[in-house]
Amino acid sequence: MADVHQDTRPASLVVSPAPHVTGSASSARLSWSVAFCLLPAAAWGVFLFGVPALGVLGVAVAASLAAELLAGLAARRVTIGDGSAIVTGLLVGMLMPPGVPLYVPAAASGFGIIVAKQSFGGLGRNWMNPALAGVVVALLSWSDGMSRWLPVRSAAPTVTAVPPLEALRNALTAGAPRGGALEMLRASGYPWSGMDSSVVGWVNTHVLSLFGWHLPGGCFDLLVGNISGTIGGTSVPLLLLGAALLLSRRVIRWQLPVTYLAIFCLAAQVFGGLPAGGGWFVGNMLFQVFSGGGLVLGAFFMATDPVTSPLTRTGQLAYGLCLGVLTFFLRTFGSLGDGVPLAILLGNCLSPLIDRFTRPAFPTQRKAAPG
Repeated sequence: MADVHQDTRPASLVVSPAPHVTGSASSARLSWSVAFCLLPAAAWGVFLFGVPALGVLGVAVAASLAAELLAGLAARRVTIGDGSAIVTGLLVGMLMPPGVPLYVPAAASGFGIIVAKQSFGGLGRNWMNPALAGVVVALLSWSDGMSRWLPVRSAAPTVTAVPPLEALRNALTAGAPRGGALEMLRASGYPWSGMDSSVVGWVNTHVLSLFGWHLPGGCFDLLVGNISGTIGGTSVPLLLLGAALLLSRRVIRWQLPVTYLAIFCLAAQVFGGLPAGGGWFVGNMLFQVFSGGGLVLGAFFMATDPVTSPLTRTGQLAYGLCLGVLTFFLRTFGSLGDGVPLAILLGNCLSPLIDRFTRPAFPTQRKAAPG
């Protein structure tokens, strides 16, 4: 009978690339979750500005999907179903003014997908946020088109639409009487809605007068987002609702957006009054947050992009600090919109450096000293 020899050689060890922790989450599920949480604020923009806003959003999403499909066919891989192109198109459209020519969101989405994403290898390999890259290119290339604002649905047809933040900048340039943000807007004749006058007047008369307090006009419009601005940046409450859903589902972590907003608000409160001649600690941070720009949209839906933001919690805190400072200076002294897209794009450049200095140090085994 022939001898049977058992193979006692160790099985080959297969080492796969990191990460080695598995879970139920996937890129497609995360992308569709973000898209779902963006819909309320996008729908509010369509309600405020009507068919033009819907057209901008539709063109941006369609161009993003078309660019993703063409790039996938060229690379012989179809990635259109993972939802990332939908998110890119939605963000591009939501960061546009409702009166922008339709070729601008189409070009911005195409640039973001083909140049900023697919040319670096596709999802997970891009070093900058595709939507922000497209928006910044649009700001640099079509500055006139990117400032075509529309009045909200409730405004009179003769009202010239300008976002509150842009109106405040114009008032400062025109040499309006110095003071608080809302006071300067009132002095320059900025039009608030009739509902704002009714609600603020009732609160002042029946509630705040008992304590000797007084709300300036515009507070209600700013709070609910009944103002001119970008399509998706007007309603802060709806953006916060979407952000709360993402946080509850652990799609994003709180460290980065909360630090970003806290540092920006601190800078706006301490230094924001200086351009208007108001001195220190008299800035209006709530006006800066609710003024129809993309601050909350950028903090929760773009700065938290897992591909372009730092990996560690310490790195995200440092990243949020950098973004808050950059956004305040670009918004106060820059000329490209509200400063959020460019600030986050510059932050994307800093992200690898922050990761390098904040990654955990793994212990190494040291040889024992002789003797």
